[in-house]
Amino acid sequence: MSDPIDLAADYYLNNFKKLTEHALDWYADFLSPTESKWLTQFDQLEHCAQCLLVRLLSRRGHWFRSDKLQYAEIPNLTDALKQLEMRGFIAINSTISEQDLGRVLLTKTELVSLFAPLNKSLRKEQLVAELSPQPYSDFDSLEFDVIELLSPNIISLLLTLFFANTHQDLSQFVLDDLGLHQFENYPLSKTRRFFTFRSDVDQLLLLADIQSQYTEGDRKDTHCLLALLESLPNEIEHHYIERKRQHLINDIARDLERLEQYEHSIYWFNQTKLPPAKERLARIYDKLNDIASMSDVVTGMLQHPHDIAELEVTHKLEQRLKRKQGEKVPREKKPVLSEYHLELDLSSQRVELAVKAYFEQQGYQVFYAENMLLNGLFGLAFWDAIFAPVEGAFINQYQHRPLDLYHSDFIAKRKEKIEEVLHTIQHDGFDHLCSMYEQKYGLSNPFVHWPLFSKTLLDACIESMPKQLIAELFKVMLQDLKLFRNGMPDLMLFKDGNYQWVEVKGPGDKLQDNQWRWITQFNRLDINFSVCYVKHREA
Repeated sequence: MSDPIDLAADYYLNNFKKLTEHALDWYADFLSPTESKWLTQFDQLEHCAQCLLVRLLSRRGHWFRSDKLQYAEIPNLTDALKQLEMRGFIAINSTISEQDLGRVLLTKTELVSLFAPLNKSLRKEQLVAELSPQPYSDFDSLEFDVIELLSPNIISLLLTLFFANTHQDLSQFVLDDLGLHQFENYPLSKTRRFFTFRSDVDQLLLLADIQSQYTEGDRKDTHCLLALLESLPNEIEHHYIERKRQHLINDIARDLERLEQYEHSIYWFNQTKLPPAKERLARIYDKLNDIASMSDVVTGMLQHPHDIAELEVTHKLEQRLKRKQGEKVPREKKPVLSEYHLELDLSSQRVELAVKAYFEQQGYQVFYAENMLLNGLFGLAFWDAIFAPVEGAFINQYQHRPLDLYHSDFIAKRKEKIEEVLHTIQHDGFDHLCSMYEQKYGLSNPFVHWPLFSKTLLDACIESMPKQLIAELFKVMLQDLKLFRNGMPDLMLFKDGNYQWVEVKGPGDKLQDNQWRWITQFNRLDINFSVCYVKHREA
């Protein structure tokens, strides 16, 4: 076991400077005069003041109390606060309303003591509601100074410019420093910036704010949902940001549909091209018994399906439509599958583990790997293609996948490397994956989940699974990497040099669409696959 890693007390300051240096190196032309001045003045601060400012930026909100700012690496807090105030980074005992003071900075006990005669029996939020929205002025009665962080949004801007998303933050650096997240040493983009215009960044930050309001808000309040939709920016030229906008529209429109606000949901689903917008429109028209509109939507989906998944849904909608139009549509016959029917005690463990134990008693070597097995093989086999030096694919050293992984031209950009891998497997097998496993173990890869993809599992696959079969399964995945990374069977069984995939279904569970998608491919490729239906047996 490796020794624990000790981080320097001011580790976070070096990490923050990675953000500021990147912003100045890559996006100096994006920065407003105020932001440029902020970065210049930050660089001129003394070490302790820099540390304190980064500490404040890393915390939630922009109001703080001085007695809660105790850090070992900042021995003279008073001097650091004074310097930050003089340089305009913070304000001390400035304008704050009584309500904000009580809500953000005071405990209930402090509230009652400071604003007597408040009713002690009330909850804190009720006490805060009784306070005035007017500015608070009696700072001498407080046992601490009130610190207001000015320009608190600078951290969001710097993080977004660096990571090109709004979900990674300074903790990403810490995980890397501790060795908990390790990344491939891929070449970074040299000429292509992720953002083209400053407006791209502002729109992404706006979407993140709206997404946060949506997540934390009342999803059953029609007025709130419509207000969020109305606050969205218009169509965005940047492909990545526009997808986020359309995903958010779909989510909110789906909530409106659940609230039976069909007129509103129809309007908003028509504002996006991303699935499942067309499907939801067809189903809404179905509920409204608007056959003509449903037919128009389904016809359009058949002519121009967005992807394989949407085409599959469209065929089901088409059958539904024909029945509503009075046509007789025969039920599609499901393929005959190999099945196990077991009665097991499920009281103490999940059904997949119970079935795993059963087959182990029958002499099988069993792995509960689900999607991790084939994805893991794929990730190892195509490692060099995934992390190929494609310009614009990698913009910082903290990416577990290239930016274009799920883009339509991902494969075209790496065609030679992908064909080379398939040729190698078909002719030489995949013994070379063992050396790749040893070489890359622990590095982040979008398809390899190291905790569930053991070397023992890899060895068993190499020994028992035909190389041509693996190559064919990889070709299936390459049709749509996002779609086909899910729906694979729960268990993989090995015995006497043979393999068997087993999907486990507990009481009342049925095969899902994404599983039938793989089953269709298994039947086409004559893969050894079974479904195990389990009933609970009383112990």
